[in-house]
Amino acid sequence: MTDHRFTEKKPIGRDADARASQRLIQPNALRTDENVAFSGGRGTDVWNMMIHAMAGETLMLRKLLQKDAGLANCSWGYFTPLHFAVRSGNMEAVRLLLEYGADSTERTLGWQDDMLTKARDRGYEDIADLLDRHLAERFQSSPAGRKVADWIKEGRHDELLRELDGFPELVHAGDERGNTPLHWAVLTRQIGLIDELLRRGADIEAKRADGATPTLLAIEGDYWFRANRDLNKQALRNEWFLVGYMIARGAEYDICAAAAVGDSAHIAALLKMNPSMVHAKNAVDKRPLGYAAKRGYTDTLKLLLEQGADPNAEERGAPRGSALWNAVAGNHGECVKLLLEHGADPNAMLESSSNPLGIAMHKGYDSLVKLLYAHGATLQLDSACWLGKIDLAGEIIGANPSLVNAGGDYGPLCMAAGNGHTEIVRMLLRAGADLNAAWYANNYMGYAADAGLDMVRLLLESGADPNNCNWQGVTYLHKAAWLGHSEWAELLLEFGSDLNAIDEEYNATPLGWAAKYGKTELVRLLLDKGADAGLPADEPWSQPLAWAERKGHEEIAALLRSRR
Repeated sequence: MTDHRFTEKKPIGRDADARASQRLIQPNALRTDENVAFSGGRGTDVWNMMIHAMAGETLMLRKLLQKDAGLANCSWGYFTPLHFAVRSGNMEAVRLLLEYGADSTERTLGWQDDMLTKARDRGYEDIADLLDRHLAERFQSSPAGRKVADWIKEGRHDELLRELDGFPELVHAGDERGNTPLHWAVLTRQIGLIDELLRRGADIEAKRADGATPTLLAIEGDYWFRANRDLNKQALRNEWFLVGYMIARGAEYDICAAAAVGDSAHIAALLKMNPSMVHAKNAVDKRPLGYAAKRGYTDTLKLLLEQGADPNAEERGAPRGSALWNAVAGNHGECVKLLLEHGADPNAMLESSSNPLGIAMHKGYDSLVKLLYAHGATLQLDSACWLGKIDLAGEIIGANPSLVNAGGDYGPLCMAAGNGHTEIVRMLLRAGADLNAAWYANNYMGYAADAGLDMVRLLLESGADPNNCNWQGVTYLHKAAWLGHSEWAELLLEFGSDLNAIDEEYNATPLGWAAKYGKTELVRLLLDKGADAGLPADEPWSQPLAWAERKGHEEIAALLRSRR
């Protein structure tokens, strides 16, 4: 899988990635020719996209993309082909993936770098320039746009307005995810700033990288910036006032927005003009039925169903639709009943969530639990473990013992350990739970650390390999270093975790990760335990001191220099 196009003078990191492409083990889930849920394609196609992107095999990539352009954004373990193409320095593969619509802003895991940072850290200036141009052309993303976004989040309005006076075009500037100033004014719920930006010509329908307009952010919220966590305590609390305000200021009042506020009359008028609109997806790939169900608007839901809306139609993050799940989560009994009567799949799941039955049990909606069971819902073992229902978990295992290892990264053991259900963990271990299975984004050990070190110790004493790394070579000790979790790190080391393991994403040791993420105490601990600050010897760019200096962690850099 090595790329023979490169000469002796290779940019940093390429050799490591050529080796990494040979070491990757194909996940069982990606050995099928069937579509794999939440991956974005058929299993074998997704796997081949990753490998060809890493190896720079553009002809093979093009063949796959011509067959299914959506594969440009397929993913596994929250890594896309573009991540691998950028990381490996494969310029033509990067260019091809961008041409087919690959999302250059994709970044989900907390320890992931964005594409631009990934390229620059490795010295791939040609790729960094391409990504910069792409982001600027498509989303008007720029350093200035990121600075404007910071000013809005920090409430520094005087500086913001002075900058806009001097550079009026910045009203359209995007940050690293394509958020314009208007997106950020909506996210931070600043009505006066919304008015000022619109007066200066802001585009009320501007789309960021994931397709979200400012109004959709008012309706949907945002994964990365959350009102209950990140908003100023004095900020506007009622998001629906904000939705109405944006529409009054000229935002499109489409069928999804009307469904979100329960405006059946407007929906009826829209459908009279265009009946096919009942099936339409908006810019973030959601459908009107899901919005109506989420708010419990029974009349609106009934209208949409009567007009032919399919409760099982695919949406982003919901292969079998989001309507039933949303209705159950909101305890909207009449909506749940209506959707089930119209054939909604009682076991339809959303990404990173339980099915409707698990949600109803979690929230204590007993009447909905009975209704869902009556329509064929079943509780999965991972959900029973998440809920702490040892009786149900035991019955499920008794009926089918092989399920103890179902569910991958977020399977039964992860759910039990992460939620502190010690007796369920013991039951799973007695039933043969695999403590050292392959993992990708996260697994039971990462969740167990959140539950407490007693849980981690139980798992290690039961045979968990402290050096079991994921498909990127990331070990538990790498993750402890990223988090700055000294106690977890010490426990892992007590059980034999490799101080000098080198991952394949950053080509760094745990000490390198601690230096990269500015975790001074972890750096000190790992050095005291004997970590080698000179690794990897053949890749100086990814040694701990290089990370500390590049990321501006001067105290860590000084500490590393003092231990040479």
